[in-house]
Amino acid sequence: MKNYPLPSCSHVWSFLLGQLFFICCIIRSDAYSQQKLPVIYREFATSETHQISGICLGCVIENPERAVGNNTQDYATFKMGLAVLGTIRQTLIFQHRTIDRFTKLTVKIGTGHTRLSVRLLGQLYIETLSGDTSNNDLRPVDAQMLKIWEDSTHGELEFITSTPYDRVRITLNGGLVDINDELRIYSADQTYGNFSLCDVPHFAGEILYYSFDGHTKELISGQDLTSTLVPVYKDGMLCGRQGLSSLPCLENVLPRTQNTWNLGDTGTIGFWARIDSQSYCTVAPRLHVEIPPFAFTVTTDSITACKSGLGCKTAYLANSGQLNLYVVTTSPTAGNQLRLFVNGTEAPVPLEQHVTPPLDGHIKISLNQAQIDEMIVYKRVQSFRTIRSWYYDNCIGCQTSTMSIENARLKQPAEMQHERKTPRLFPNPTTGRLSIGEGMAINELDVSVKNTSGTAVYRTRINVSNFELPSTLPNGVYMITLTTKEKAAQTYKIVLSR
Repeated sequence: MKNYPLPSCSHVWSFLLGQLFFICCIIRSDAYSQQKLPVIYREFATSETHQISGICLGCVIENPERAVGNNTQDYATFKMGLAVLGTIRQTLIFQHRTIDRFTKLTVKIGTGHTRLSVRLLGQLYIETLSGDTSNNDLRPVDAQMLKIWEDSTHGELEFITSTPYDRVRITLNGGLVDINDELRIYSADQTYGNFSLCDVPHFAGEILYYSFDGHTKELISGQDLTSTLVPVYKDGMLCGRQGLSSLPCLENVLPRTQNTWNLGDTGTIGFWARIDSQSYCTVAPRLHVEIPPFAFTVTTDSITACKSGLGCKTAYLANSGQLNLYVVTTSPTAGNQLRLFVNGTEAPVPLEQHVTPPLDGHIKISLNQAQIDEMIVYKRVQSFRTIRSWYYDNCIGCQTSTMSIENARLKQPAEMQHERKTPRLFPNPTTGRLSIGEGMAINELDVSVKNTSGTAVYRTRINVSNFELPSTLPNGVYMITLTTKEKAAQTYKIVLSR
């Protein structure tokens, strides 16, 4: 049985107040989780399946393949004929399985001539699936989901998903109220927020993701960590959200006990962490993370990353008390078997080839006077540019950090400092929907769009951080100028590719 040293008597009141503070953090409002998520980029369905069932005279789905891809001008057509008991069903499949809570699902629909309404679509249902397994979220079209466009015959079915999925199924039972019309499916897309809820595209393809946003669940498999103590969460972590913390002076060990796991010889591991030293604690603060075959240890002055059977790298930190991003990549290539990055910069430290402690094959986190946030694992090696933007783009609201290694300072590149001063307009290229990054006041913002000849082709005024280019604009290069109420203007060159 492990004995935990208690604070000294002279600081007992500080300790008790600290305990009370952290326990109160457990009983928290979940209002932040209702915040509107920033729009980042869209991924369209890449394939489809369809079927017709029941008594369905004259039922047909024409051009089903046209509901796939980012061409939002063509469409698949559901025609029900005299299908009182018939059903047409189409399943649109995405390349990547989503992460829960961070994805908005949108299905663009239309009719031939009839005005869209909830009553018209009373027999239309939508649900998400993970593989061939339903997420049990079948729902009819309702007024909250249906967004009708100005011409009334086009619109979108739009809602935030609550469970990971990689396909959406559209089911039409018995036809439209106007039996002489048809239902058109133009496209389906999933609009990602990002893994940290900051202003950066989500790097898709993760195989493990722990947000630590009020829970210890792995959001792809749904498997939870087992906590030896009551888990505590700290507010104000990455992007102002929560991260996993611990009670003062007490070490909490959180293994995933369901099954063993191993990343292998190719992949990327990243997490944000900080050391939160308390003067009244008699034990040294430490964060230890095991993602087999890797183990990480963060202390007040260093980060050590080890790979079983290979060795370790240690980087010395100038400020472990601030929120830092630690990333390791591994590949079978000689010299790239273990690369350590701190805050987007590779640590130029040697690989120390010594015997590493054996791991039991389970994912595990133990922390004492420390916090961890947003841990993501990929089964591929992320590029240096991706790792660098992982830090700089996510840490727009963070203090710029430096890392001290053998008395050297690795500071933020000048070109990245310049990039952070200019608000981003993304994605680029775009399929039509654009979002504005942090740094610009979104209040009666004037949007002016010109083609390469300098001719104004579109103008609007917005009060939100995203907008849609007109569907009538052809593909090409456009100059988009954003002008604030204070007449501060910024121009962007954007490629439109639908």
